[in-house]
Amino acid sequence: MASSFLIFASAVSAQTGALSALPAPLQLAQSPAAMAAPEDVVRRVTQDVIEIFKSDRSLTQKPDPERVLAIVNERVMPVVNFSRMTALSVGRYWNQATSEQQRQLMEAFRELLVLTYSEAVTYAPEATIQIRPGRYLPTDDEVIVRTLLQRPSKEPIPIDYRMQRTASGWKVYDFNVLGLWMVEHYRAQFAQIISARGIDGLIGVLIEKNKSLRQSRTGRP
Repeated sequence: MASSFLIFASAVSAQTGALSALPAPLQLAQSPAAMAAPEDVVRRVTQDVIEIFKSDRSLTQKPDPERVLAIVNERVMPVVNFSRMTALSVGRYWNQATSEQQRQLMEAFRELLVLTYSEAVTYAPEATIQIRPGRYLPTDDEVIVRTLLQRPSKEPIPIDYRMQRTASGWKVYDFNVLGLWMVEHYRAQFAQIISARGIDGLIGVLIEKNKSLRQSRTGRP
């Protein structure tokens, strides 16, 4: 599961500002002809992340946890569509949350993904991606891009991406590893916590989990 995040982390296309207090800049819509195909987005951004780790072997030989966290946070996490991903993961409770609770949920969920998967990107130099044939029409606004993650002497791992066409290009908002969709996985966990402790309870659980993960990654709270 850890190595599979390499492709998830690097394949999602840019959507910055989900947690920013400032309004996002206006973006001009791309014509369908000018917009990169969804599988091309996956291939291009994945290769970019792989090259970062290939160019600096110290990132994999003796990785500095703080440095790896910074790379994930700065290079990978800003390209995740956290607004939609978080809303889908929280499910029906999302609309019951106040705007402040929604902000805290997105912030805590973002940090959870950064900390959970920061170690996985150190596998980047060994990984390659194979794009499998698509099953969608050029006019579709939502597609699933199917890939295989390959590493030497390892079984290929199938990874699928749910992507949505937006005015600024294709965006990934969910992924599937070995038959498990990430959003569904978190939605089930979050629903149990909210039922027992409420939305503020979920926020508290995420904050405590993040503290524990950060300490294990860096040795500091």
